[in-house]
Amino acid sequence: MTAPQALPAPIVGARKLLVIMSDLLFRSKIDEVARRLGLELRVAKNPEQLERQLAAGEPALAIIDLEEGTLDPFAAIARVRAAAPSVAILGFAGHGNVDAIRRAREGGVIVLARSGFTVQLPLLLTEIAERERGRAAG
Repeated sequence: MTAPQALPAPIVGARKLLVIMSDLLFRSKIDEVARRLGLELRVAKNPEQLERQLAAGEPALAIIDLEEGTLDPFAAIARVRAAAPSVAILGFAGHGNVDAIRRAREGGVIVLARSGFTVQLPLLLTEIAERERGRAAG
């Protein structure tokens, strides 16, 4: 068994991750990794919360559950694109949800399989943290 990879130092002046989902398990996994990197979660579980979070400023990244039931994930993607066109959007769905995956990719969303999402999450958020650290330094 290999030792876990050390995470980089937290970002000075935490950047925000907009998480669009109601699934508490996935949100807590994202939050655990994000906090270690100095990234702060902003959660939107319904359209009103999404509007409030977007009004609060541009996030470093938006993460969306493409199988979300409390709001239309594709309307949420369109809303994020309208409010913050340069922000990367990361989506996840079950590998059998071909239509949602196709629609998300057509909308410019980076799509991961639900099963691999939590495995890849530390690396993905580390890349975001490094990018934001570079912005802060430069």
